[in-house]
Amino acid sequence: MTFPQHASVATAPASVRKLTVTGSPDPIRPDRRRVLTAGLAAAAGLILPACAGSSRKTTARISPVWPGLDTPDGRAPRPSTDRPEPQPAGPAPDRPAPSPSVSVIPRSAWATADPIPARMTRLGIVSTITVHHDGMPPVRLASSRDVAARIDLIRHAHQQEGWGDIGYHFIVDPFGQVWQGRPLLYQGAHVRDHNPHNLGVLTLGNFEVQTPTRAQLASLERFLADRLAAHRVPLSRLRTHRELTPTLCPGRNLQAAMNRMRRVSPALARA
Repeated sequence: MTFPQHASVATAPASVRKLTVTGSPDPIRPDRRRVLTAGLAAAAGLILPACAGSSRKTTARISPVWPGLDTPDGRAPRPSTDRPEPQPAGPAPDRPAPSPSVSVIPRSAWATADPIPARMTRLGIVSTITVHHDGMPPVRLASSRDVAARIDLIRHAHQQEGWGDIGYHFIVDPFGQVWQGRPLLYQGAHVRDHNPHNLGVLTLGNFEVQTPTRAQLASLERFLADRLAAHRVPLSRLRTHRELTPTLCPGRNLQAAMNRMRRVSPALARA
């Protein structure tokens, strides 16, 4: 895995080191990414509650074809956390983890700024995994370039709020690709009062009004099963945001999919 200079492979937990990281199938040229991100940055000033505990309901329903504008007209989700909770100094020991079957696109493929370690604390041993949606106004993500710009928009908004990096550790896009978010060395910022030892997984989309794609759900299921096994987290500790704090996140459609997945998935049952 390619890590930022502050979170090298040598210092990362074993469960992070053994992740298989691949390049994006749709390489993102730096000039193209800068143009996309510049256009999206203006939208980052319009932050919606999104994944941050909003109870506002959306009545509009759109098809699962991911319609919308080519650029977002809304904001990135606000980090769902207070200042990071204090953690013991130094890295926490990590348990051995099996090699995953899901490849992960490295942070370097999308991020236009580094994490800020001084604003973050160590994650330690993972004991909970929490699934989110971005909750932003729906947009059409037509390529990996669009996905990269969308993730970088969220990262930019989160760092503008004073956080060390994007609040989530991994992101699953509509094509079923998994992207590295905040380095797993650090505690996330995704569930207020529940961030310690909690791995955050963001699924791109607003699933109050959209439906996750088949590729997205299949990849999410594989990845969650892999991470449950890697961190030895029981299925009972695989949660959604709304199960930990009052919020619409991860949206009614993804919540229904998660309920079904946890009930019938052989992969999750074996994890």
